[in-house]
Amino acid sequence: MEKFEKNKLTIRKACSGDVVAILEMVQELADFEKLGDEMIATEADYQESLFGEKPVAEALIAEFDGGLFGYAIFFSTFSTFVGRAGIWLEDLYVKQSFRKQGIGKKLLKAVGTIAEERNAGRYEWCVLDWNHHAIDLYEQMGGKIMKEWRIVRLDRNGIEALPEK
Repeated sequence: MEKFEKNKLTIRKACSGDVVAILEMVQELADFEKLGDEMIATEADYQESLFGEKPVAEALIAEFDGGLFGYAIFFSTFSTFVGRAGIWLEDLYVKQSFRKQGIGKKLLKAVGTIAEERNAGRYEWCVLDWNHHAIDLYEQMGGKIMKEWRIVRLDRNGIEALPEK
């Protein structure tokens, strides 16, 4: 495990120049989650989605001594029950050699601060049921694991194949 000086840790908004490093970390996350074959995003996809004319997501970066070693990607949601926007945390990732040093907590809190500033009705994300380290962190931070909810997904092919009736 690499050590860093906690007082030199910076959490900042991602910029266009961070996209290559973000994509490398996203690939690391996909491999960790055993979903590497599903990783099809390109640099152009991220440039458009994060920094294009109509960005659909935002990213924060964990930076130390000029190196990027963690990120959080999030976007706005809406709750019909609460009647206001919320934030969905799509990914929270810290490079393996920098884990267990509080960086994930700082990223989680930084997105939470944005949710608070925006008066978000909810701040939500999901976690794989086998990722016990992440589950422990989220519960330690006050997150409620909603066991009764299941994710439903249609991929691009599924969207295109939706029946007309």
